[in-house]
Amino acid sequence: MKFQRPWASALLLLVSIGITLTFHHNIAGFYVKHAIDSELEFLLEKLETHVGEAINMNEQFTQTLAFDCSASDMTQMQRAAFTSPHVRLFEVHIENGKECSSHGKAIEQSEEASWHALRDNVFIGSELNSITHTHDLAVIYKTPNYRLIADIEPIHIPRAFCDECAVLKVQLDNFDILVSDIDSQADNLALSSFIYSDKYPFSLSLSVSKNYLSPIEHWSGAVSLGIGGVFGLLLVIAMQWLLSQNQTMEALIKQGLQSHEFKPFYQPILHSKSGKIVGCEVLVRWVKEDGTVIPPYQFIPYAEDSGLIIPITEQLLYRVVRDIKKLGWAGTDKFMSVNIVPEHLYSDDLYAYIKNLKTDDSWDFKNLSLEITERRKIEDLQQAKVTLSKFYELGIELKLDDAGTGYGGFSYVQELGISTIKIDKMFIDVIGTDDMKNSVLSSIIAFAEASSKKTIAEGVETNEQVEFLAKHGVYKIQGYVYAKPMPFNELVEWKKVAKNLLTMKHD
Repeated sequence: MKFQRPWASALLLLVSIGITLTFHHNIAGFYVKHAIDSELEFLLEKLETHVGEAINMNEQFTQTLAFDCSASDMTQMQRAAFTSPHVRLFEVHIENGKECSSHGKAIEQSEEASWHALRDNVFIGSELNSITHTHDLAVIYKTPNYRLIADIEPIHIPRAFCDECAVLKVQLDNFDILVSDIDSQADNLALSSFIYSDKYPFSLSLSVSKNYLSPIEHWSGAVSLGIGGVFGLLLVIAMQWLLSQNQTMEALIKQGLQSHEFKPFYQPILHSKSGKIVGCEVLVRWVKEDGTVIPPYQFIPYAEDSGLIIPITEQLLYRVVRDIKKLGWAGTDKFMSVNIVPEHLYSDDLYAYIKNLKTDDSWDFKNLSLEITERRKIEDLQQAKVTLSKFYELGIELKLDDAGTGYGGFSYVQELGISTIKIDKMFIDVIGTDDMKNSVLSSIIAFAEASSKKTIAEGVETNEQVEFLAKHGVYKIQGYVYAKPMPFNELVEWKKVAKNLLTMKHD
């Protein structure tokens, strides 16, 4: 690919890389946060399993232990602690002061202030381990005669992290049961996440230090650099492709203008009562020398944006005037409506061109009218009014196309001296339905009647629509119900059979 505007391409590439690099902290944070959240979900499920097993085993012991710290009691507790993967210690505290555990000697000291009731006689809380001097999570079964404690196997910092760069803790209400020493890390923590159990009254948190996050940020910086480079390169390629397409389209349109390939197609407008043709809308078609027809949507938007619509319109007008002469419409009210864009109204060029086309009396200026779409905004309304006044002096009228669909609204009608409102197909399509656009259609018709403007309905496809519009005073009909757009030679043939298209008659 031959790169055009290399400085713009280089700048676009650098900007893309710069933007993505500014987000590499977010990428690192997102990655670590996702890792923490995933680990916490796993740890929570694991801890809930530990607690559930401790509750079940305590309840079993209430049926099998004598609660006298006999050899039988300690043997049962030792066997259970040895076989259980999730409970590391069972301990009994008897009301008479006797204490024993699966280790033989009692090592748990009561932290009853931290207990939370799970159900009758069953609590979860923190117990101080006199050997390790740590607070352990425990399930306690309490009666007036004894307490049965199941010390939960602690969960550990995941392998994805490390003791020196992560802190994991379990929290019961406002009481922290630490799994790792938080004091040495408290001032260095960079990112934390929390998760709460739906089954039991505890939560888990996992925090990582800046020492853990920094390498991830370096990694994310490299990833961001790569993403930015790839994204920027794709943007550059897309920009180059668009530039080449635009330049290719510009060259093709200019070539088409030189070869006079832009031709008028005519869609008749009929009066539904009389069945007579009152005029035509002129639609441009790009017909290549080999007969290929390029659809309007493929070139009209670019032609409008690039200004090439101006010479296209002039080429069209030349042919339209010639065809009006052939139809013999001089001295009649029949018209050909040609679409223009706001740029046509910012100078006198179009006015001068049309005036120069009038070389004899074989056609009248009133046989020609202009249509301006509401979908493109008129930026210089005052200049447009000045230019249009000159057309009006010649007898050329202005119609508002696509009424109700775009910028100007009905202010264009008041400001620009528009004579005719063309009702857009989107409002015709809802006739006979409950669509809310029915109210817009009624408003347009009512506005036209109140302001004494003529109306033309576009895109009419059924006799039912024709009848509905006639009941509401709209008789000028354009659409497939009567005829599709056609080249001039087909229009001549169509006129011969047009008398048979009358769909409504005078009473």
